[in-house]
Amino acid sequence: MMTSPPSSFEELVEQLKEIKKRGYIETHRRGNTGIGKTLEDLLGIKENNVPSPNAVGVELKSTRRESNNLNTLFTKEPPRDKRDIWNQDLVKELGYVDSKGREALKVTIEVDDPNNQGFYLNYDDDTVYVNHEDYGTCAKYPISLLRKTFTQKLPALLLIIADVKKQDGKEHFWYNEGYLLSDFDADEFLKLMRESIITLDLRMHIKESGNIRNRGTAWRILNEAYLERAYSSKLELFKDDMDAGEINRRGQMDLRNYLEKEE
Repeated sequence: MMTSPPSSFEELVEQLKEIKKRGYIETHRRGNTGIGKTLEDLLGIKENNVPSPNAVGVELKSTRRESNNLNTLFTKEPPRDKRDIWNQDLVKELGYVDSKGREALKVTIEVDDPNNQGFYLNYDDDTVYVNHEDYGTCAKYPISLLRKTFTQKLPALLLIIADVKKQDGKEHFWYNEGYLLSDFDADEFLKLMRESIITLDLRMHIKESGNIRNRGTAWRILNEAYLERAYSSKLELFKDDMDAGEINRRGQMDLRNYLEKEE
């Protein structure tokens, strides 16, 4: 196990290449978070303290190649001037009574197909609509807001994908595919939503005091391996003809181009 974290982006990429060569590695923790914990342990990284290719920063994410676990990309409420009904009014009007006897609204919403509570998403080129089959449009998200929020949260991403096998009842990971991703692609984001890979979660209930408890409206992805589609710039980490320095140089250039475009 590597105990010292990499001191540079180039060193990080070289360590990831060495980890790939090791093949399947037994998980360091049971459960869904084992894949990230194991990779960070191998890299000597604590709390995602990853060396960045430039001052913008880059987050390391690892995911199973085949996964059905919803992971939160970011939480964001619709703008106040885009809400026809929200928070207390939404729960009281279109919610239900949960197992604790509270008025609540905790649902996953997908495009086109109404869920058990009647909610569904729709969109056009500029806007994502949170709709209800009886009420109509509850709120709207400008695509520009989703783009800004996503790129603030994940302006660049090191995405590592692993094959998984079980041996003696324990998961083993082979981290064998990786990308440096940058430049959010709104069109692909909408396509992933259309395919129900990206969904929206409402997570609200009314407290005994009568106030709303909103844990944050969450945009979530079914499998983080699909994140590579949400960026227009994708550099493969493990190509034999590209060393870590070249990946770093090209990654910096892509990120600079993105920042200039945002300005």
